[in-house]
Amino acid sequence: MSSRRDVTFIIVSYNSDKTLEASINSCLASVQKYYANTGAVVVYDNASSDNCPQIIDNFANKYSSIFIGIKSNENIGFGKANNKAVQLSPSKTYFLINPDVVFEPEIVNTLTATLNSANDIAIVCPKLLYLDKSIQPSIRKFPSFTYFLLRNLLGERLQQRFYPFKYYYDIAPTLDSAVEVNWAIGAFMVVSQDYVDRYGLFDERFFLYFEDVSLCVDAWLNGFRVIFQPQVHALHMYQRVSTSSKFNYMKLLHTVSALRFFAKYRPYKKRWQLLTHLLELNLSLKSPFRFLLLTRRWS
Repeated sequence: MSSRRDVTFIIVSYNSDKTLEASINSCLASVQKYYANTGAVVVYDNASSDNCPQIIDNFANKYSSIFIGIKSNENIGFGKANNKAVQLSPSKTYFLINPDVVFEPEIVNTLTATLNSANDIAIVCPKLLYLDKSIQPSIRKFPSFTYFLLRNLLGERLQQRFYPFKYYYDIAPTLDSAVEVNWAIGAFMVVSQDYVDRYGLFDERFFLYFEDVSLCVDAWLNGFRVIFQPQVHALHMYQRVSTSSKFNYMKLLHTVSALRFFAKYRPYKKRWQLLTHLLELNLSLKSPFRFLLLTRRWS
């Protein structure tokens, strides 16, 4: 579309049919209440094998004037799908919503007011709550490689003993006004047009995981700020699949993205690029046993 909207709500779905409908309804309610003529909801589906495509068709038929549904033939990744959605619906403000997040329309006003309160604010994120209404630790400090390595090798308890590092902001539950943070998870982000027009949105080298960390690092490096707004909240129906077992495909994908992140910003790029390529090869093979054989050949 050539004309620029005031607001676009963007959801990237992938086998999310259990929560997708509720998330879309939250976005549509916000558009209908505050942006009936100037807002839109875009859902980009990454080749889901569940009922997501049918859900998207149902909404497209019912809300054709404000809903755009894209059904991809392949999974192009979270960051790239968001970038394509931005291209489809240029806007002054982008709300990036996970398909497992629901919220009340009223929070939109507070978040946009915070975003527009200064020219150097690129990203604003609300407080996130779990289903039991407890606060999710969604605002975090930029990780060091040592922290990431020790946490994955030794576990959190031993990592804290040998390398104390405050990854989460402990002050989150007590905050009552907007504050600057290093980064916030990408489950719910409000991003300004000014920043996206200048620097783009997500780095597409990150297929899944760490694209939100990288976005916030880039924002700070480009002279913009990331703000946490605790005065409003959204409900995050969250499953931590990447850490649900000692080894699984999602955890491996998380590790690949982490190494890619450190290779992007740290001086030891070549050292980690080889390991990253090996892990990526394992992702294509989808077999940890084949990966072990490959690494033995390199040793």
